[in-house]
This record gives sequence, C-alpha cells and structure tokens, in this order.
Amino acid sequence: MAQKAKGDLILSGNSESGGGSFIRVEINGQGAIHDGVECKHFECNGSAKINGGITSQRAVINGSTRVQGSLFSEQVEVYGDLTIDGNTSFQKMEIKGHTRVKQSIKGDDILLEGIIKVAGDCEVERAELNGAFTIDGLLNADQVEIILHGKSSVKEIGGEVITVKRNRHPILHLDKLIKPLSKELQADIIEGDIVKLEYTKANVVRGKTVEIGPGCEVEFVEYSSDLNVSEKAVVKKSEKF
Repeated sequence: MAQKAKGDLILSGNSESGGGSFIRVEINGQGAIHDGVECKHFECNGSAKINGGITSQRAVINGSTRVQGSLFSEQVEVYGDLTIDGNTSFQKMEIKGHTRVKQSIKGDDILLEGIIKVAGDCEVERAELNGAFTIDGLLNADQVEIILHGKSSVKEIGGEVITVKRNRHPILHLDKLIKPLSKELQADIIEGDIVKLEYTKANVVRGKTVEIGPGCEVEFVEYSSDLNVSEKAVVKKSEKF
C-alpha cells in the first residue's frame, strides 16, 4: 500500500509507487519506486529498489537499498546494505554497514566503520576509513586516515597527510562484518606531504616526510625531507629529490 500524506511517501508491506518530489520517503517493508525521488528525508527500514536516482537532504539506510541511478544527499548514513549504480555526492557519508558504488563518489567527509567498494574514484576533503575497502580508482583527500580491519586495496592515494595503521582495538560490529584474514593495504601509488604507513604493500611511495613502518613492502620511495624505515619493513629502493 502506498500512502501520500502531507507530501510524504510511505511504503509498507510489499508495495510499489511512482517517484516524484516529497518531504519524506520511508520504506518499511519490501518496496519499489519506479522513478527517481527528491525529498528532504529518505529512509529504508526494509528492502528497497529505486529505479532511478535519489536527491535528498538526508538518507538513512537501515535495511537493503538498491539505487539504479545516482545518489545526491547532504548526509548519508548506512547501517545496512546500499548499492548505487551511478555516482554519489554528499557533504558527509557515514558507513557502518556495506556499501557498493559502481561509479565514483565525491564529498566533504567520509567516515567508514564497515565495508565499501568503489568502482571509480573517491574524492573528499577528509577520509577516515576504519574497516575494509576496495577503491579501483583514486582516493584523493586532504586528510586520509586508514585503520585496517581487513584486506583493503586502492589504485592510488593522494593527499596532504596520509596515515595507514592496523586496528589496535576490536570493534564488535566490524569483527562480525569483516573476516580479518589479512589486515593490509595494497596500492600502486601513495603520494602526500606527510606519509606514515604500516602493513602496506605499494609500488611507489612519494612525499616530503615518509615513515615506512612494520609490515610494509615498498618497491620505491621518493622523499624530499626525511625518510624513516622500520627494521620490520622492506624498501627495495629509495631516493631523495
């Protein structure tokens, strides 16, 4: 049953509706919307399929949502499972579940305490990635802080301050979500002003101040100021420029 009241679209049970502009869109059962939606607040507490894009001020995913378009929202909160076929744009994105983006994401802040897979680039001001991730393109941010709970990979990282380390304390929901088979990062290129790495395998690391910590394997390090390499790391070649 589809109910529209005061500009709201509420789907309960097994139901479907057309898209459009609303104040609030809420899906509590198994629902399908056969076009894109614009709203102030989007919330899925069940299973949702949107045959288009979502434009909102706030999007909250507690269940499972498939967006067959792009997602543009000021604030995105994912506690369940979200798949986006298009691009994603936001001011703040917080992920405590599982998110897949089949194109690129762009925003201000991204906070991960779960799993994310991005087929394109991730361009943000600040990236705090606490969990496991796969980014097939570029991760670009002023501040990049990565805390590894599982195996992660990225083609390239660019930023001002880049920090990679293993988790020191377990997080219960992450231990249930991620199989900690290998807590390491794999990257082709990592480039920043200040770069501090642990348990990272990379082809090239480049920066002003570079610290290669335990568990790292790096083919080539290029630095302009300082280089510190742990006895428990392997750097095959380094050069000051």
